[in-house]
Amino acid sequence: MRTTHDAVIRAAPEAIFALAADVERWPDLDPAYRWCRVLERTATTVVFEMGGRIRGWPARWRARQERFPEEGRILFRHLAGLTRGMVVEWRLRSEPENRTHVRIDHDLVMAWPVVGRLVSDVIVGPLFIDWIARRTLRGVKRLLE
Repeated sequence: MRTTHDAVIRAAPEAIFALAADVERWPDLDPAYRWCRVLERTATTVVFEMGGRIRGWPARWRARQERFPEEGRILFRHLAGLTRGMVVEWRLRSEPENRTHVRIDHDLVMAWPVVGRLVSDVIVGPLFIDWIARRTLRGVKRLLE
């Protein structure tokens, strides 16, 4: 399963980067994110657990975030939960008039024997990942524009 979501947001890349990197503020982006607990933090990484309700279904996951501010890139690797193994990449590109193009890519093939790819492609990607990614981008726009 691979999904891509794009948005142009009227805000500086640095402001978007700071908000996207601050996982503890994600519940401000959308009420689907109920809580976030940081487990480990270094200058360039954060390991955290997050939980919420995705389309009404309870969800909980652990991820490692790596920040590359000079590249305008944030990488998330899901370590535990239903989406274990998923890689999520945020890329920010400056545009004229203090606008930023934001692109979020999700890659996931569930490690379930025989049905992992099917479940990733037909259920988890379109019904859950797509839904929350769209809402997350709308939340960034709402908070920063």
